[in-house]
Amino acid sequence: MRTDVERILDEVQSLYLSDPMPWIVGYSGGKDSTACLQLIWTAISRLPADQRSKPIHVISTDTLVENPVIAAWVETSLLRIGLAAKQQGLDIRPHRLTPSMENRFWVNLIGKGYPAPRPKFRWCTDRLKISASTKFIQEMSESNGEAILVLGQRRGESHARDKVMEQYKGSTRDRLSKNKDPRLSRVWVYPPIENWSSDDVWEFLISNSNPWGIDNQELFGIYRGATPDAECPIVVDTSTPSCGDSRFGCYVCTMVSQDKSMQAMIQNDEQKQWMQPILDFRNKHLAVEDRANRDFRRMNGRLTVFRDELVHGPYTQPHRAQLLKEVLMTQRRVRNADQKQGTQLIELISIEELDEIRRIWVEEKGEIEDLVPKIYTEVFEVAYPGHELEQTPLDREDLALLQEVAREVERESEPARELYKLTRSLLAVQFQSMESHKRSKHLDRLEGVLRHYAFRNESEALEFALSGSAKDPEGDATDGTALVA
Repeated sequence: MRTDVERILDEVQSLYLSDPMPWIVGYSGGKDSTACLQLIWTAISRLPADQRSKPIHVISTDTLVENPVIAAWVETSLLRIGLAAKQQGLDIRPHRLTPSMENRFWVNLIGKGYPAPRPKFRWCTDRLKISASTKFIQEMSESNGEAILVLGQRRGESHARDKVMEQYKGSTRDRLSKNKDPRLSRVWVYPPIENWSSDDVWEFLISNSNPWGIDNQELFGIYRGATPDAECPIVVDTSTPSCGDSRFGCYVCTMVSQDKSMQAMIQNDEQKQWMQPILDFRNKHLAVEDRANRDFRRMNGRLTVFRDELVHGPYTQPHRAQLLKEVLMTQRRVRNADQKQGTQLIELISIEELDEIRRIWVEEKGEIEDLVPKIYTEVFEVAYPGHELEQTPLDREDLALLQEVAREVERESEPARELYKLTRSLLAVQFQSMESHKRSKHLDRLEGVLRHYAFRNESEALEFALSGSAKDPEGDATDGTALVA
């Protein structure tokens, strides 16, 4: 192991000195990226000061829906990286990257109504993780001509990851591979620990002090706490399990059946039991069958048939409102759970995100009931602290009267709801046109509302779609779920 570490340190120094390209190190706070950054740090610190000629950017993407314990660990680590680098005279610059507002999880799930991610509609990865880091790397490579991206990827972690790493082979430069993303065509990939096992990583971390001041034993403890039996045994052969397989990520992730790491943390450490409401929210409201809570139309109003059924689209207004209430109630429960642990500072959804959700509901969806402030006040018993919107044309009494009239016209509940939404949305478009004084697309918007609410219920819509009158040139019958947005 010692020989391999020295070989990698020599390799890092050689690559660093070979050209003026800036380095970007991907850092998640986990064991692999920590080992990778620690190797880079150690190698560069051994160089004479006059040879440390270029910056090393350490980037970490916070999806804003990470496991709170891991998110706090990473944030603290980035602060220490910045302080330690200055103290040691190293040009190592940490960057905490976050998704843009339109890409954030709650804005898409609750605001736009995207269903919880699933294998055929995995909308979260690019929006939450890839977009922010790709933007940073792209800007860095374009401003410097090229850049080197250092990753803590290892072969053998999973078949999928091995396939990705295999794509990086065939480089024209020894140990560097071209990035396959066309947006990052000027970026080279360098994986210094690609041939290490999980146990190699732990041996290195436990045997070598962390140069920016975190305790690698504490990191080991986090992984240990995230395994069901709370054990990281001494590995004596390939049949002995390791704790290195713990997986941390977004607590809202529905691409796995259970969040085993958070569940184990709660089980193994009473000081982390304040996360139980978060786990309960995920299991009760996200990892469930949700077809009944989704509109029978796609986001753009089109009808798509798959196996003689309509492909349901975004979440309905009542379900989005209920999800928002549940998220805020979960945040309140967490903040009240154990303030000795600082849980009163936990923020699951920000006021800025609530403002954007409110804007989408009122301005884009025409839901002039303006429910966000009402829900916030119900949960926290204080006035909504976000930005004000333009006053809507109808108050709650007017809307209640409109609902009553719709029920009188349409005796059945579903047609009555559709008639109410049609009338309300037409009034919303008319009001927005009057406020903006822009009438160029006014008729188009009115026509769009009429088309969207053209059916009294789902049965009428399905009959119309099956008649062949609603053919969608963009539809793909082999993947109906992917058409919801």
